[in-house]
Amino acid sequence: MHGKITLVPHVEFFAHFLSSMKTPRPAVWSHILDALNAPSLRTNMYESLPVGLVQATISPSFKIVAHPPKSHEAEHTKQSVGMGMYPADSTPTPHGNASYAAVDWFNIDLPMECKADSMEQDPSDDDEPSGEPTAYRRKDALDQILLYAELVFKRQQHMFLFMVLFLGDFVRIVRFDHSGVFATHRLNFKNRGNILVDFLHGYSHLSAAERGHDPTATRVSRGSFLYDSMQDRAARADPQDTHDYVRELFARSLDKGWPWWKLEVRGNVTKRKHHNFRPLTRKFLVGKPHFQASGVAGRFTRGYVALPLVSNDKIAKDAKFVFLKDAWRIDDADVEQEGATLEFLNDHKVKHVPTNTFNLERHSHYRLVMKEVGLPLEEFSGQLLQSVLLFGVLSPRAFEAGIIHRDVSAGNILIYKDDDGKWHGLLNDWELSKRIDDDRQTDCVGTWQYMFARALTNPNRRIVIQDELESFFHVLLYFAVRFLPHNLRDDNVQNFLDGYFNGNGYSCPLEKYFSIARGAIDIRTYNGGRDPKGRILSFHWPAPAQSSPPPELRDRPPSPEEEMQYDHPINTIITKLLTWFRAYYTSDTEPSRASSARGRSLQSIPAERAQNEALMEKLKTHKAIVSLFYHALRELAWPANDKGPDKKLQEVTRRPRGRCRRTRHGPARA
Repeated sequence: MHGKITLVPHVEFFAHFLSSMKTPRPAVWSHILDALNAPSLRTNMYESLPVGLVQATISPSFKIVAHPPKSHEAEHTKQSVGMGMYPADSTPTPHGNASYAAVDWFNIDLPMECKADSMEQDPSDDDEPSGEPTAYRRKDALDQILLYAELVFKRQQHMFLFMVLFLGDFVRIVRFDHSGVFATHRLNFKNRGNILVDFLHGYSHLSAAERGHDPTATRVSRGSFLYDSMQDRAARADPQDTHDYVRELFARSLDKGWPWWKLEVRGNVTKRKHHNFRPLTRKFLVGKPHFQASGVAGRFTRGYVALPLVSNDKIAKDAKFVFLKDAWRIDDADVEQEGATLEFLNDHKVKHVPTNTFNLERHSHYRLVMKEVGLPLEEFSGQLLQSVLLFGVLSPRAFEAGIIHRDVSAGNILIYKDDDGKWHGLLNDWELSKRIDDDRQTDCVGTWQYMFARALTNPNRRIVIQDELESFFHVLLYFAVRFLPHNLRDDNVQNFLDGYFNGNGYSCPLEKYFSIARGAIDIRTYNGGRDPKGRILSFHWPAPAQSSPPPELRDRPPSPEEEMQYDHPINTIITKLLTWFRAYYTSDTEPSRASSARGRSLQSIPAERAQNEALMEKLKTHKAIVSLFYHALRELAWPANDKGPDKKLQEVTRRPRGRCRRTRHGPARA
């Protein structure tokens, strides 16, 4: 959240964000908070504040509910904000013998956090120009309210969200959106309680959209016609349908503990012959998101398996599932809309990219409807390299059409079944793509873990084809380390993934940079330096063998020792690619004559330079790398199925940060 916190006087805050809040209040309400005792403990606040606010009937259409510590134990997120304002007809009640109700993150309208200490637990700092806290406890308080805001954004459909922070006798009013955090300066509500009362009273009279709720999203009520129709369609299995796996994904999204929605996508249909537009609104039914990004600031991308509705708000008998992407796109005139990019690629018959069917842009909120519904690449079966290559994501057609993706990552490569019943690949998420001949976009973009090392050391660097190919390499390595057998101990795999792909989250991971620059992935820090076979990362043939062994072993069954000693053919590919990238990275620095000549004759320098230039040529297009992959698949012996158990830990512990603009908050652990 660095650089995304803004503190302003309450007058400016109200004028900018609550200009329609003009409901008059009785003058007697100005002093209703004066009699409250200063809290010595946080628990005192749960007893005094809700009672005082409720008795004043400031917000008759809402109720304020206290959620003291331990009230969250019955709630599945195990998180609890201090208090909350709820619509009167959606107020949570205590479970069993509990004295207080747990937070209902699906219905809370105005979260209110309570801190007894007015200074040490204040998540903002009025004395800092940035408004950001510097003390540890204050940073923890900021992380806490950001988590609360994230829980609401994930479980509801919000454009923005207000929150009230009680800090001893002080209060801040906060507004979250996906550009950052805006908050008032601290106010003493004992002396200036009229300001807080004005806000609470006025807020309760705002429309849902003025309070931040998305007007293009309608909750599907339990037991309604649409609710039952969604369940009926999800249960209608068809073994003959090659896309039945998509129905299963939709059925999985119908979590009864999660709200279901009817989402509107308002856009324009192009009449190409006359080059004009016709406005159109389409509606789609969705359940729990297929995936959603973490954090508050940023694109906050959510993806749904969606079911289209016809004009009478019913599901057509022949309705086909689609993929609906909901994101807050970068408000940058230099970044073309993803829908426009996909339409361009579709018109140029580029394969293995999503088919754009419809898109909406409302300010910075963007919805895009795509024909294909894919599965994560990690669900591949068979050969890893075949999954990456033959599924077509390395196709040069987009580049030849003049578009560079700029965000190749593990999450953006999907697999899906086409109408032919065969699995294909899909390079997804083209929002940050650009025209190759467009020199305006020099900012650093991408998904942190898979970004090329040069960008992470130079954020202002322009992204070129060599960088994109390096990102493909990092994706291949990521899945290879997770699923293939290798000489890295299983208990060190997660440490390697963190070190190579995440680093410290602020600068280029050293292991990534040196692996690319030196042309080898050194794992001595994980395996120890004494074992000469454990110095460089290498992959093994799966045991027991699942495909034809090499020619010298084909006359007899290989022994278990031979199976483990036989190198996996992916080593050939990784070694050659690292050689190419190493040569490319030599162009960044020209070594001095003395250092270059050390240990070798000066006559060898031109020859080495010529060799590097020849290797660098292989990265100027997709041709050499695609040829390398195809040759390896056709000429080398491969195991029929080299996918083993996933060695990656599943726990989420931290979220990487960095100087580059990332397309999404990457997984907390690579």
